[in-house]
Amino acid sequence: MIFLIGLSVGLGVLFILRATLFRSQNQSPIFSFKINHSRLTHKKKPSDLAITRTTEEQFAQRALRSGLVGGVLSVVAVASLSVAGVRIPSFSAILILLCGPVLGVMNAQKKLTKAAAEARRSFSYALSSYLDLVNVLLAGGAGSETALIAAAQTGDNWAFEMIRSALERARAERITQWTALGELASLINVSDLMRVAGSMQLAGEQGSRVRASLAAQADAVRSRQMNEIEAAAQSATERMGVPTVLLFMGFIALLGYPALELVMGSM
Repeated sequence: MIFLIGLSVGLGVLFILRATLFRSQNQSPIFSFKINHSRLTHKKKPSDLAITRTTEEQFAQRALRSGLVGGVLSVVAVASLSVAGVRIPSFSAILILLCGPVLGVMNAQKKLTKAAAEARRSFSYALSSYLDLVNVLLAGGAGSETALIAAAQTGDNWAFEMIRSALERARAERITQWTALGELASLINVSDLMRVAGSMQLAGEQGSRVRASLAAQADAVRSRQMNEIEAAAQSATERMGVPTVLLFMGFIALLGYPALELVMGSM
């Protein structure tokens, strides 16, 4: 069993390093390796990395740590069962040892996806405040470009920094502001910002009032956020109904048991 454990762990580590992390590069493959991040960095969803401000190297390190922790836990589990006298088939032991690192990497990807969803929600809230500030500046007589930049400079969190960087890049590269915001929306995959950029582009190309367009988008974003909050509150209320019913049933059983035992004892 010890030999099988050592062999499985060695093969698992070898396959993981070969398939996901390391690739040789013009030097001796024993001493020089190049980290291949694309296998571990959620290649199909690069927007998750962008919205969480995580580099490919950082996520690769997290995935590697999580995979190693999963491998160690699987080894500990198999060894504990063996010490306890539980006979495990060799195939099952190898399967457990190989699944540990894989589940660890999957857990890292799941955490990234969850963090990205939370970051997108926070960005939408910041975007709503940003649009309100833009509307206030436009109502005060500021131009559309000045209002967009000035409103972005009022915030100091990461969402305002992203918007401010996109607007500064638009000025430096001499592109329209809605183009820069649209590229940012595509990068971080935030639908609210994408709709705002599309509305600004439509207003700019057709000569419509940008203020009215931004005000409408701000109302739409705020309305959607309120609907999401109400839906979450209703869902939490429904979930709280189950433990309440169980508590009530336990209370009825507690009150009815003495009476039922009294009746059964008198028969």
